Amino acid sequence: MKARPLGPDDVEAVCALVDRDRLPGQPPCTPERVRTALAGRSTTDPWWWRELATMRTIGVEAPDGSLVGAGALGRRRTGERYLLWLHAGEEPEMVEAVLWPLLRGVRRPDPIFALWSATELSVGLEGLPRGHRPATHDALLARGFTGEDRWLYLTAAAAGDAPETPFRRRGHGSELRVELEVDGHPVGGAELSLPAPGLGVIWWLEIEPEHRRRGLGRQLLRAARAVLAEQGTDDVVLFVDHDDPNARDRRPALELYLAEGFTVVDHLWSYRRGEGDAEPGGSRSG
Repeated sequence: MKARPLGPDDVEAVCALVDRDRLPGQPPCTPERVRTALAGRSTTDPWWWRELATMRTIGVEAPDGSLVGAGALGRRRTGERYLLWLHAGEEPEMVEAVLWPLLRGVRRPDPIFALWSATELSVGLEGLPRGHRPATHDALLARGFTGEDRWLYLTAAAAGDAPETPFRRRGHGSELRVELEVDGHPVGGAELSLPAPGLGVIWWLEIEPEHRRRGLGRQLLRAARAVLAEQGTDDVVLFVDHDDPNARDRRPALELYLAEGFTVVDHLWSYRRGEGDAEPGGSRSG
């Protein structure tokens, strides 16, 4: 097998590799998404990607010339290295064939972080889906990385029970906000987006502290799904962070989501090796 930099002629082949790893609820990869990723940009957490100082891509060819694996390694202006993304069909040999040239020259004590930020190649996947990507998980651990279970990725049909509490929809285009109202005053809100045809994302929702434990979280969730359904979405995804249970107890939120028809598709893991503190990729919370 031969490792080389990726180029414009690899866009379709990278798209196919990404689709082999696609999770339920994720839209099909598009050439435009791949071009954006190869340019070192992302529409999710764009501020984080603008801090990349350099980025190196690697493609691995089989003897017949077909692309069997691809990945990218970036360095931020602060000096830390990040394994940004890797797709190799979950074939252990191919995963290692991509990892070896990407990590060449990075000493074991040097700080490096893997799969820490969402990329343009998926919608909101800030980490590796551990259950669906076991070969990549095992390869990272074998190379001395330590994994951290940071997020839950959930999906549901857009249609759900109608909310009983009044709400207001704000925003336009693909970015929306829903505000729940009690006696004419907002008591909570949710941030939504429409990143691909038929897909809606609930990035964040919260009830004001003085109005919690009254069932309003359920009403806000139903309002958010109702707005997304009105926009023609078929599927909804959301994310629940659970990397720091001492700071935030997400069990009540998770119980609500499951009761409202959401299913946990996978756990999203991030990885680190060497000494240093990673700068978080995003700040959303479910």
